[in-house]
Order: sequence, then structure tokens, then C-alpha cells
Amino acid sequence: MNRFALSVAFVTALAACGGDAESREALESQALADTVHAQASRSAPAAPLATTAAQPVRAIQAGTLLTFEVREDVSTSSHDVGDSFSLVLLDAAAGTAGAALSAGTSARGLVTASHSSSGPEDQSILGLRVTSVEADGSQKPIVGEAQSADIETSTRDSGTRTAATIATGTAAGAIVGQILGRDTRSTVTGAAVGTAVGVGVALTTRGGQAELPAGSRIVVRLSEDLIL
Repeated sequence: MNRFALSVAFVTALAACGGDAESREALESQALADTVHAQASRSAPAAPLATTAAQPVRAIQAGTLLTFEVREDVSTSSHDVGDSFSLVLLDAAAGTAGAALSAGTSARGLVTASHSSSGPEDQSILGLRVTSVEADGSQKPIVGEAQSADIETSTRDSGTRTAATIATGTAAGAIVGQILGRDTRSTVTGAAVGTAVGVGVALTTRGGQAELPAGSRIVVRLSEDLIL
């Protein structure tokens, strides 16, 4: 039997035994107070659950070098600005809280500049950027700067094409801006693309098409943690 029921029962019993009015009034007041207390207890919010400790962030840390291999021919003749291309991670990488990328991890790149040469005095330009790697079934964005690009396959130059020049980092952006900016109509575009490709690779040829063949390697240094 709860406290309220006991109080009511006691008041009833006292009344039956002929208790005086003052005693009955005091007991009735106590019973009312018990009722209010019981109702307040039922409506009071539950105590908050204890919060769990924050989980450590799984990440490949900034400063880590990631080496990628291009899996398809990327050329100004076949790829426009905004087109994507595939890469694969060549060397495994480890980070904090058990974060890891295994060799063979798929990655994606983006074409940031694509300009075909219109004549001997006009350089073709191909700007590239590694944008993400696949982990746990989704693409994880990469923020980094290309350190080098190593072409391992033939550039297939003919007599009308000169060997490609590769620039990385901010130098790549400068090249893109310089080449595209020669045309006054594209000065603004050239500057914008130059900034975008500053974290990628610029490949140029004089005459013909600029191309980064399948098998080429791109090394990227992470500028920010790669959260997995």
C-alpha cells in the first residue's frame, strides 16, 4: 500500500473512532500534501543518461604522402573540365585510431583544365586533381597538394609534338593561368582554373594534345587530415 493510501486509511479510521476536528484537519492536510508529492514525483523528468566518451577520430594525418597510379588515359582530346578519372593507391597508409588505407584502394580524380593546342605557338594544357579515395563504401574527400607526377609509359610524341612538361603544386596553377590567360577573353577563367589546379598537376605540350597516360603516378601530400 502506498503512502497516499495509508494516509487516507488513517484519516478514515480516525474519523470512525471519533477523533477531534483538529486532528482530522491535520491528517487531511497531510494526506493532501502526500497526494501532491506523489503526482510531482510521477511527472518529474527522468535523470539524463550518462554521456559516453567521445570516440577517437579515424584519420590519415595531414602531411602523409599518398602515391596514386592513373588507371586510364587522360587527355585533352577525350576529357573536358569537370570530367572524372580513376586512380588506385599504390602504397598502404595508416593513421590514428586504427585508420588505414590498403594498397589497391580506388580513388577518383577531376580534370580542372583542358585546352587543346590550336597551332605551333599555342600550348595544350591538362590540369588534374586527386579528389577522393574510397573507404567503407563511400568516397572520402582529399585535401592535398601534388608533389610529383611520374610518367612511366610513352607520351607517344610525333614529329609535331614536343615532350610534355609536368608542373605540380602552385607552379601548376601558374602555368594554367599563364597559358589560358593569353587570350583576353579567358584571363579570368585562366586565373580561376589556375587556383583550382594549384593542388593538382598541369601537363603541357606544344602542339597536339596534352595527355597523362594510364600507368602515370601522382604523389599527393595531404594538407588536411583525411577522415575515414
